[in-house]
Amino acid sequence: MKTKIITLAFILLTLVTMGLAVGQDEESEQSRIDASAFDTLKRPAALFDHDTHNEAAGVEDCEVCHHVWENGKIVEGESSEDSPCSECHSLKATPENKMALANAYHTQCRTCHIDKGKGPLLCGECHKKE
Repeated sequence: MKTKIITLAFILLTLVTMGLAVGQDEESEQSRIDASAFDTLKRPAALFDHDTHNEAAGVEDCEVCHHVWENGKIVEGESSEDSPCSECHSLKATPENKMALANAYHTQCRTCHIDKGKGPLLCGECHKKE
């Protein structure tokens, strides 16, 4: 009886350890958002796996995230997918572009996560240390 319990405990421990290792591997394959436009960072750039995220979120149209903004509104059917966010958003808000780059990232991502009731909302959930 004692041998069976030890064997079951060993199997359970092995399965849990394998599950943790798989989770770590998946996370390490994620890339970081390009933060090269920022002078300094308070936290590491957000981890983000584009394809996995879009599949899980059911996002098929690039302009859902990569919008084009003109005359105070989003241009329907237009996408900025080939341009970095920093092309339109500067580090600080300006009269031409009232939303600074960090605020643009946070507003875009967090607003969608709140609206859908899914995804991370806290700083450390996206900005993870390695």
